[in-house]
Amino acid sequence: MSALPIFDEILREFVPAPAPQPARATRARSRTLPPAPPPSVRLVPPPERDERLSHFQSCLTRVKQTLEEGGNTADAATLGELVAFLHSPQAAKALADERDHHPIYAIAAAYIDVLSAVSDESAAAQTLARKLIALGYDLPKQGGDTRGWKRLLLWRDNLARGLLPADMRETYERALKFARKHPTTVDLKAALDHALAEAAAPFAGA
Repeated sequence: MSALPIFDEILREFVPAPAPQPARATRARSRTLPPAPPPSVRLVPPPERDERLSHFQSCLTRVKQTLEEGGNTADAATLGELVAFLHSPQAAKALADERDHHPIYAIAAAYIDVLSAVSDESAAAQTLARKLIALGYDLPKQGGDTRGWKRLLLWRDNLARGLLPADMRETYERALKFARKHPTTVDLKAALDHALAEAAAPFAGA
């Protein structure tokens, strides 16, 4: 719709209204996305780890066949030995042993948190690592660090992030209550017995 004419006082007549000025385009502000968070390093829970191990074995078998078809018998033989080991009872036992140790790791994690409140976290982890070894337990194998007490800390951190089975968190919570009552005496076996007894209590009267 055109603008209405305006009255010019000098010419004493109506003249067309001037064309409206085009609106200035506003410069769009560039939006900077926040940096992506770093990828988390996590310990693969046992069921997922078993599935990945099976997939890894299948991949190795296919690579072995490719090497054999290409005439690279030496490398194919090496892969064959690796595949055979991964299918062996020794490899299965190593994975099962670490899963069996999860409850004692949860107990150790509880004591680490209790001792860290009054001392250094690294020193607490080293103390618990020595206690575990003295009782005949292996330290966690996952973590990529040659120091067992560091891998124990990583296990504790993954527990805190919810990357381990829920029953391990429950064992940790029960052991934490026990450890807080006896902060100066690190008794892993007593704490484990206490946590297991509390877990079994609801079923005792059934």
